[in-house]
Amino acid sequence: MKDTPPAELLTCATRPEGLPEDPSLIAQIPTKIRAGIIRLARAFAGNADRADRLVNWNVPGTCPAARKD
Repeated sequence: MKDTPPAELLTCATRPEGLPEDPSLIAQIPTKIRAGIIRLARAFAGNADRADRLVNWNVPGTCPAARKD
């Protein structure tokens, strides 16, 4: 028999809106800082995708399919 995870673990990941895509603003972020922001965003996206897959494994069709950017 399979144990069902608690309800708070069966919610889809929330994905916040990203940074503005205004080229004049992006140009102001130093290269090393921008690279760090990109690494953090990719790690967050990967964790959110894994969480959604786990939710869908327990309750199929709960979370929308992950984006492939």
